Amino acid sequence: MKKLLILSVALATPAFAQQLDTQTTIASRVAENAINPAQVVLFDRADIEASNAQTLTDLLATQAGFQFSKTGGVAQASNLYINGLDSKQIVFLINGQRIGSATAGTTEFQLIPLEQIERVEIIKGSRASIYGADAQGGVINLITRQDVPSTTINTTIGTDETRQIGVRSAAKLGDTSVYISALHNAARGYDIKENSDTDADGYERNGVTAGVSHQFTDAQSAGLDLQANKGNYQYDSSFGGDEADFDNRVISAFYQLQTTRADVRLQAGKSLDKSWNFGQGISRSSADLFSTEQDSLDLTGLIRINPKHAVLIGADYRKSDVSASDTAYDETSISTQGGYLGYRFHGENIVLETGSRYDDDEQYGDFWSFNTNAVLNFSNGDSLALGQATAFRAPTFNELYYPSYGNPDLSVERSRIWNIDYTLPLVDGSLLISGQRALFTNQIDSTPKNIGHSEINSLTITWEQHWSRAFSSRLIQEWLDAQDLDNDRRLARRAPRVSKAIVSYQANRWDANIEGSYHQRSVEYTWMGDSIPLASYSVFNVNTNYQVNSQLSLGLRIENLLNHDYSTANGYIAEGRYAQLSGRFQF
Repeated sequence: MKKLLILSVALATPAFAQQLDTQTTIASRVAENAINPAQVVLFDRADIEASNAQTLTDLLATQAGFQFSKTGGVAQASNLYINGLDSKQIVFLINGQRIGSATAGTTEFQLIPLEQIERVEIIKGSRASIYGADAQGGVINLITRQDVPSTTINTTIGTDETRQIGVRSAAKLGDTSVYISALHNAARGYDIKENSDTDADGYERNGVTAGVSHQFTDAQSAGLDLQANKGNYQYDSSFGGDEADFDNRVISAFYQLQTTRADVRLQAGKSLDKSWNFGQGISRSSADLFSTEQDSLDLTGLIRINPKHAVLIGADYRKSDVSASDTAYDETSISTQGGYLGYRFHGENIVLETGSRYDDDEQYGDFWSFNTNAVLNFSNGDSLALGQATAFRAPTFNELYYPSYGNPDLSVERSRIWNIDYTLPLVDGSLLISGQRALFTNQIDSTPKNIGHSEINSLTITWEQHWSRAFSSRLIQEWLDAQDLDNDRRLARRAPRVSKAIVSYQANRWDANIEGSYHQRSVEYTWMGDSIPLASYSVFNVNTNYQVNSQLSLGLRIENLLNHDYSTANGYIAEGRYAQLSGRFQF
């Protein structure tokens, strides 16, 4: 049954959503309830469709602790900040398989169409003891669509000549399930850069997902999933080139054994990330190719000793290869193998999790990471969660080996992170207070070299309230203090104060909500280190859906309703008022 809009993306709130479902596959790599629900953000397919969101950025913008910087519209480079930690410190997965560029160390998540995604799972805070390198700020897993047998056609039209059409079909043949989908999406775009030629910077992408799974017995299953996206986007640059082609692919296979006493999962996968930058006198045929291949093998087991005690064990192997790139890297592959061991205790009023991980990397050597989390549930319904973890970020290929730039003597960035979450139930609502403190050493700067220390402290208050069967609201207040301690300056592109408000209405066949946010002035830096202020701004969005009948639904989304001018990255213009109309037909 379709969830009410209060559980949809534009209104989805971790507190209410978690009461219904806190089960994730990323908390421990097997499906189970998260130890600390306050650190979990979940979206299912109904949530994604109700949001009418184009990208992961739109989906997460109203969530507590999430900020973004964007160099333009839908397809332009974006950076995600979770409690002040940026994209290089966040692990991105598709169906449990790592994605992204090992050369740049980032993931072009804005190029992944949400129409292909069934479920989004996010764990905020360090998960390095499970996932190893780069899982300092959190883990995001995008699960491709594998829903019930049906055929769906969707289409979207919007301003800037935006258009999208997608078709998907799923079927079940005995104990075997299959699915396939295809998508085309394009837009003329708009001029994204100040003081540049007045040209529109558009994009085009084509995607396909497919998969098959088989249930051998009640306890055993296996499956294979494939996702591929290819396309092109334009951008504005002062360094040559203004157009890029991309080719991203992910394939993963799994075998799973689930019993009352144990869950065991074996997964193997490969991701491919390719890009060509050309234009401004550079032809497509002569453009440099940047190519990353990541191969992985993961074995995870959750052993339930009894209802109160469980042990988590696992081992994994990952290899990153850039040998197909045109750039002459001194080294073309890096491999890492690791193992982890964890313990969980579920008592009457306390839940405890502790674990450690060992990584052996052929470039930077051995590394240990640890975590401990505890949740105390009080008799009055309040709960207190405390967590502490160590984590690290491995240098990228560019930072290590890019010709005339890389530094092979780099050490890993290290961090220690503390979390505290206090949840107070209210009548028809809840109040959540979350704090995080992160200390970093051996920072890697843009030179690149290890330079020193930074500190990121965050505090977030979320109040959610159901006023009636039809009306609900969510208010969020965020404070962020992100400092480069060695240079005594703020970290770039992070607003020190953000306020968010969402009001929703649901009745009969209508869902509607209004989103508003205020972002305090942040700062940017030039290559010479001079500071550039980024002005404060406010944004209002409107979203509504109408269920025509059991098969057909219509959606309307208007972003930046008041057409405010603002920038989240120096010199790049955020999109003005944008409107889109979408329709979905299922049969």
